[in-house]
Amino acid sequence: MRIACFADIHANLPALEAVIADARERGASHVLGLGDVVGYGPQPVEALARFREVASAAVLGNHDAAVCGLLDPALFNAFARETAERAALALSDEAKGWLRALPYVIESDGLACAHGGFADPARFHYLETKADAALNFAAMPGFQVLVVGHTHIPCVFAREEATGTIRKLPPEDFVLRAGWRYILNPGAVGFPRGNTLTADYLLFDTVTRHVLFRAVPYDLAPYRLALVRNGYNPMNYWFLSPSARRSQREQAFLKPTRAAEVPVGEGAPFRPRQAHRLPHAFWWAMGALAALILALAAVLIWLGYTVREADLAEQTAPAGPEQNLFPPLTQWVFPEGAGVCAEVLERGAGVRLSPQGAAPAELLSPLCRVPPGIRQLRLSFQVTSPLKTLRYTAQVRFLCAEGRARDEKAHVYKKPGVRAYSVDVPADAAGVRVAFSFSGSAPATLLRPVLAPFTHK
Repeated sequence: MRIACFADIHANLPALEAVIADARERGASHVLGLGDVVGYGPQPVEALARFREVASAAVLGNHDAAVCGLLDPALFNAFARETAERAALALSDEAKGWLRALPYVIESDGLACAHGGFADPARFHYLETKADAALNFAAMPGFQVLVVGHTHIPCVFAREEATGTIRKLPPEDFVLRAGWRYILNPGAVGFPRGNTLTADYLLFDTVTRHVLFRAVPYDLAPYRLALVRNGYNPMNYWFLSPSARRSQREQAFLKPTRAAEVPVGEGAPFRPRQAHRLPHAFWWAMGALAALILALAAVLIWLGYTVREADLAEQTAPAGPEQNLFPPLTQWVFPEGAGVCAEVLERGAGVRLSPQGAAPAELLSPLCRVPPGIRQLRLSFQVTSPLKTLRYTAQVRFLCAEGRARDEKAHVYKKPGVRAYSVDVPADAAGVRVAFSFSGSAPATLLRPVLAPFTHK
């Protein structure tokens, strides 16, 4: 049995539909909700109704609690409070009653789920550190797997029972080991706080004991349109902006302290954080220093000096989004069973492939939307390898109307180098992806893959 765990949907209907489709495609038979179906997003009614159609069980999140009257929205920041109040007005009494009946924790055959944590689930603490993990492991001694949401950041905490050692691991696919206990966080379906705009969830196979982290790309255009149509301000949604995404992290409310559990105000479970602001003189000094550095850089360029770039990622910067249909390489996938160890280079300039065993190393791009009116696409890339001879192929695959697939002729190469070719776009093509395959045991590096509209000059 495969169980799909969804956390922090936050009224993002397109993201929810994307993860439902992906989970079904990968054989998920049960869906567990880790809280916060509503809040933030523009479609609380539609998202909650769709989630209730597929959910096997669910726990209560802090936004759910605020919407249905179990938590005071005044404890939230201004943005979270406004969206919670709007969701409360939009939902019917029956829908709010369904949320109100949700438990804080669900347990089943060695698996337990909560929104923020298990040590005090009604207070919705953020589980982010090893100390947090230790409290939660101690609170649930009979369970090997604990699953939480709330932070919107995928991660894994693993505890070796023999020594009590706790490790924080990256969110990568793995198999449960005997003698170890785990806390899993799938990330957020509808309101990411990382550097990617994917809908994240995880799959847990109860038979093989595999844990699979999934990052599903989806079209943000319907989400933005729903924001505008329903009167939400898109400028509040920092994760829609790549520049803001690098510097901001939205949370519903401030983190509670561990030192004292005395509430602030009537029934308030969260302690306010003291603001520590640097003096204005510091920022003036930093601005002056930045201006001086820019002036020196301009002088060096004017005199003809060149600065040798320190790494390969700077030399092979990918094409801009207006020319390249491909998403960042961090969103590319490796088909199940592909014998390859892959490492994305710094700044996403390329991916280094190290084949494992005799199976070909395969790399598959996400499905990209074909711009309307495009008749031809041009695929270009560069392959490097320590060997002078290397067999590899590139193939463009189209998704046409009614789900029909059309695979173009695979181009076979026998030497590393810069490659490019163009293909005709079917009239009814809706999506396109590219598959690369590398044979042999030699490592190879794929650089600057670009798929762009092609126009004859």
